[in-house]
Amino acid sequence: MYSLYLIAMSDYVVGIDIGGTKLATVVADKNGRILNKIRKPTQSDKGPEFAIQTLFEMIYQTIKDAELDKKDISGIGVSCGGPLDTQTGIVYSPPNLPGWDAFPLKDRLESEFHINTVIENDANASALAEYRFGGGKGYNIVLYMTMSTGIGGGIVINGEIYHGANDSAGEVGHQILLPNGPQCGCGKRGCLEALCSGPAIARRAKQAVENNPDSLILSIANDDINSIKSEHVLEAARHGDKIALKLIDVTAYYMGWGIANLVNIINPDIVLLGTIAIAAGDLLIDPICKTVEDLAMTRPAEIVTIKPAELGEKLGDMAAISLVV
Repeated sequence: MYSLYLIAMSDYVVGIDIGGTKLATVVADKNGRILNKIRKPTQSDKGPEFAIQTLFEMIYQTIKDAELDKKDISGIGVSCGGPLDTQTGIVYSPPNLPGWDAFPLKDRLESEFHINTVIENDANASALAEYRFGGGKGYNIVLYMTMSTGIGGGIVINGEIYHGANDSAGEVGHQILLPNGPQCGCGKRGCLEALCSGPAIARRAKQAVENNPDSLILSIANDDINSIKSEHVLEAARHGDKIALKLIDVTAYYMGWGIANLVNIINPDIVLLGTIAIAAGDLLIDPICKTVEDLAMTRPAEIVTIKPAELGEKLGDMAAISLVV
């Protein structure tokens, strides 16, 4: 199948992490040890052709700086925001990448480098990275969820990403909890993402501070209510601010409700929570676990472990290389 490509006599791979604000390329060995890395701004307003040419240059330079040659590379893994088709490697208009409408990312990379290339949704790739290199090691069924600008997810079962019928599995943030709730970016109302993402926490915090201007949240945000972010809420909560603690409890309840649904449906061994949950630690994880215990069915709740993801700032790089090691 890959007779045209440079296959596998080497122990090195290239990883590419494509985001709305940054591009990153790494070279790693088959054990996941990163040898070299280059990062540049995406400049997404310049469109996909500018980005792909930038990536070509970055990949060549990353390989050179690692004192390797193209023939030493056995695979290229790409972690990119969706929607995308993992079979064809076509990217379909991610919200943070304007102009990437049916962009043939896999074909462009394979035409340039003649190396087998795997393209994957960033949340799915992150789940696989945590399974192979992070908090999911040793578990068979791993659910990874990110709490950031949105709520994304990936499911790994016995070492394989579960994609669903058409690459749409893992959209954990778009389960609807409150049908008449706040508007979600997907167009629906009351999605988990509209209740527990960073912007959702900030929205509730701004509303709470309007009625409670003495809250520490406002002073942490330099007395600018419009600049309040989820991290300000976390900092205030750590200092015992009652309004912030209430906001954390509300977020944990909705997040625990969503996870309980997934625990009942998927029956995972472990749920790993990223970004905001890592920053919050036990402040958020403990009440989430309590809600899951209360709302999930007994048998799947008894077996599941819920904890912060482990790869931290390395996750984007490890997500990309996990696809080809």
